[in-house]
Amino acid sequence: MQLTDGVYAYIWRSVFENNCNMYYFGEPLNILFDIGLRNYIDVRFENLKEDGLNPENIQYIVNTHSHPDHSDGSFLFMDKEIPVAMYKDEIDFIRETGPAFFEMMGMEMPKLDFKKVFTEGKWEVGGTELDIIHTPGHSPGSISIYWPEKKTLVCGDLIFERSIGRTDFPGGNSELLKQSIQKLTELDIEYLLPGHMGFIRGKDEVKRNFDFIISQFFPML
Repeated sequence: MQLTDGVYAYIWRSVFENNCNMYYFGEPLNILFDIGLRNYIDVRFENLKEDGLNPENIQYIVNTHSHPDHSDGSFLFMDKEIPVAMYKDEIDFIRETGPAFFEMMGMEMPKLDFKKVFTEGKWEVGGTELDIIHTPGHSPGSISIYWPEKKTLVCGDLIFERSIGRTDFPGGNSELLKQSIQKLTELDIEYLLPGHMGFIRGKDEVKRNFDFIISQFFPML
C-alpha cells in the first residue's frame, strides 16, 4: 500500500511464517528494502504490481540486516544486475557467523556478493540524499534508512510498535540497542517502518512509541 508519495509498505500478516515487512521507495529511487524469504518473492512482487509498480524497475535491494527472514531472498539477485546492499559490519558478521545462523534456522546460507557496501552517512541515489544510520543492537551491522524529504524511516528490527528487537541472537547487544534507539529519537519522523508488526504514522504517534519503549523496555535491558 502507498503511505505517501513515493513510499510503499507491505506488511507481512501470515501467522504461519516468520517473514518480514517489505518497503519500497519509488521514483526516482526504486529501492526495495528487506525482500524477505525467497519462497515469497513472487507474492511480494505481485504486491508491488497491485500498486502499479514494476519489479523490473528495482535499482537496489537493501538489507537492513542479515537475518534470513529479511535477507534470504536478496541472495537470488546477487548474480543479476540489481545491486544488493548491506552495511559493512553486517557483511563481516554474516561471513563469520552466517552459516551457523542459517543452519540454526534450518536453512543453507547462499553465496555472498554485495555490490553495494554501506558505511554510515549520506547516500545519494536517484538525485536524492538518504541517510544511512548504523543502528546496532539487534545485530552488529543493522542499519536504519532515513528519507528526510518524506520524514520516513525504515528501521529493520531495531524497534517495533510498542516493542523492540531481540538481543539474544548472535551479535545482539542490549546496550547498543538502547543507544541506537536513542539516536533515532532525534529525527523528524512521520512514518516509522519496522521490520515486523505494523508501521506507525504521524509524528505524535511516533514520539509516543519512542517514549513507551524508553520507559517500559530500557529499564529491563
